[in-house]
Amino acid sequence: MEFSDYLWLALILAGTLYLLYRSLFKKKGRCSGCNSESCDSADKPKP
Repeated sequence: MEFSDYLWLALILAGTLYLLYRSLFKKKGRCSGCNSESCDSADKPKP
């Protein structure tokens, strides 16, 4: 493999780890559209 292949692999891996960190640890497992501290589906009105 050439150096550019390793560079692409590192960039993809870094992006994947960042998305994993952002979704699991930074937001503590909350959905991506929810920024409140208490995200409860019972509080939301049903359409």
